[in-house]
Amino acid sequence: MISKLSEIIVFLGLTLASIALWFNADGLPTSKRYAQVDSDLWPKIVFGALAICCAIQMIKAVSKALKAQAETEAAGAGKAQGYYLRLGLISALVLGYFFALNQIGFLFATVIFLWAAAWVLPYRNLLAKLLFAPLFTVMLALFFSYALSLPLPRGEGIFYDLSQALF
Repeated sequence: MISKLSEIIVFLGLTLASIALWFNADGLPTSKRYAQVDSDLWPKIVFGALAICCAIQMIKAVSKALKAQAETEAAGAGKAQGYYLRLGLISALVLGYFFALNQIGFLFATVIFLWAAAWVLPYRNLLAKLLFAPLFTVMLALFFSYALSLPLPRGEGIFYDLSQALF
C-alpha cells in the first residue's frame, strides 16, 4: 500500500507542478510580431499535456490502490520476492547514472546503466538483455545529435576522446 500511496503522491505533485509551470510560462518574453504563437506556446503545450497525463495516471493509481487494498484484505497477499531489493538497486543505478553522465559521457553511462538495469529486473530473455542497451543508446544518440542537434555529455579524459571518435 505504501508504494501505491507514494505513486499517488508523486503524480499529484507532478500534476500540481505542471499546472504551476503552465501559469509561469506567461512570464516568458513576448514578441509583438508573433502575438499568439510566442515563446510561451511550447512550454504551455508541454506542461498542459504533462498535467493531463499525470492526472490520468494519478486516477489510475488511486483506482489500483483501492482495488489492491480490497484484494489484499480478502486474500492477505504481499510483494513479489526481491521487490524491495530491486527497487533499491534501481534507485542506486539511477543516482549512479546521474553522476556518471558528466564523468564518462552519455554513450557509456547509458549503455552501462541499461545493461545493469536489465540484469536487476526479472526478465529472462538473454538476447534482449544484451542487445537492447547498445541499440537503444545508439538510437537515442542519433536522435539527439542529428535529428534535434542537441549536444550530449561526452565525458572527461579518455571518455571524451572516445565519444568524439564515435559521434
